Amino acid sequence: MNQTNLNRTFTRSMSELHTWGGLVFGWLLFAIFFTGTLSVFEQEITHWMQPGARVSQTSPVQAVASADQKLRQLAPRADTWMIALPQGRHQDLEIIWKKGKATLERHLNPQTGAVLKMPATEGGHFFVQFHYELHSGKTGLWLVSLASVVMLAALVSGIAIRRQVFTDFFRLRWRKNWLAAHTLTGVLTLPFVILITYTGLTITFFMLLPTVPQVLYGSSWRGPAAVAANNFERPPAHLPGELVPLSRLLPLAEAELGKDKISFVRISNPGDRQSVITFFRTVDDTIVAMSARASFDGVTGEMLGSQSTWNKYVHIYRSLVGLHIARFGGYPISWLYFTAGLISCIMIAAGLIFFTVKRRSRYARSNEAAQLMYRAIEALNIAAVTGIVVACGAYLWSNRLLPPGVKDRADAEITVFFGMWLLMLIHALLRPPLRAWAEQLGLAAGLCIGLPALNALTSTVGLFPAIARGDWMTAGVDLTAALLGTVLAITAWRVALKQKKNQQPPDRILAFPNTNKLTIDR
Repeated sequence: MNQTNLNRTFTRSMSELHTWGGLVFGWLLFAIFFTGTLSVFEQEITHWMQPGARVSQTSPVQAVASADQKLRQLAPRADTWMIALPQGRHQDLEIIWKKGKATLERHLNPQTGAVLKMPATEGGHFFVQFHYELHSGKTGLWLVSLASVVMLAALVSGIAIRRQVFTDFFRLRWRKNWLAAHTLTGVLTLPFVILITYTGLTITFFMLLPTVPQVLYGSSWRGPAAVAANNFERPPAHLPGELVPLSRLLPLAEAELGKDKISFVRISNPGDRQSVITFFRTVDDTIVAMSARASFDGVTGEMLGSQSTWNKYVHIYRSLVGLHIARFGGYPISWLYFTAGLISCIMIAAGLIFFTVKRRSRYARSNEAAQLMYRAIEALNIAAVTGIVVACGAYLWSNRLLPPGVKDRADAEITVFFGMWLLMLIHALLRPPLRAWAEQLGLAAGLCIGLPALNALTSTVGLFPAIARGDWMTAGVDLTAALLGTVLAITAWRVALKQKKNQQPPDRILAFPNTNKLTIDR
């Protein structure tokens, strides 16, 4: 076989890999990328979904004292106490305690220590959790890992079969078609997509394959997060011991870790003679997503040790984690990741749409089974792209509309998400494709544009009051939703115009199975 035939075979193989791998996993990848993009603002979304958590800020010492007092009242015999302090974009004071397998949490007013009454919600953490495990535990982790491998393969194969796109991109030879939209957005976000996919794959592998961290970190199979803690933690003595006031130790911890840099406190075995108090430093100002910590004897207040440096393997791995979660760099980095994430979503969506547009006339001449398969692919495209946007909007709306006292309210919000997504799939199967695109885009636009109004009508933290108080975390969610809704509305309008332009005057429209064109049944 000569070199020319080898090149043709290679290109054809790469093309098939890119086409079918991109299609089958593209539906999943769009959901992963879109929820990952929203996860950039996890704390802002959680803040928006907890309107009862708006309280005046106070000093770290007062917040620690309030949390300490409340934990002594509510959970004196717990196995572990944890305190999430107001810090940067995490603005509320949260206490957590564990007793056996049970875990409870409360949100407090940092000034008075009073418990804040607010409906239960997963907030923005749901998007984070869905992003990396699809709300499916270990099975979801494996699926996300497999999708990440396919994504890397699609990037390599895409570059192999579309090498000229780099020339077209930098010479501004941009065409108005779905292939150009797919390839040009792919070139624009190529470094970002490689970074996010590789770092995400590394994170999931460490979660799925415990032998990897065991080899790298020695005796700790739990990986880098447990390296320092193992040095200072102690088993309970089962003898009583009076816990030292946490506010007395905070200045000592700040002297070790930095003024106003403590974001988390863990108290192991409170009330026991062997209790240990560990203060954790924020990671919001470093790429290495590994909290420096300082540990103290819970009874005497004597420092047991601190750790702020790590072996090279921990440093490399946690740097990859930091690059993925983008906690460093403040809002400039967050907006960069958010924008790049949205463009990456457009790249995936354009590729899925191009698949169906390219094959529309071919399947029109095929048998009924092939037309049914093509119709299913179009419906899955619509549900995967616009359906999940609608589902995410419905999730936020449910936070405001579900009754506060509904049982398992956080789970109910998640049920609304999946229920709406399923409804969008059914809708896409029953409606002609262009009409389904237009209707779902319009619904997504309405949910996004209406979010600020819903917030204003159902809470005291509407857009204008939030701006007046300087609460830009709440206002930012409202404004971003309105902006995205405007873009979706324009897109829906353009799709609707195209649908009307292509429509022929029918007696009766059949949406299934032959949907590449409108079928007239006389």
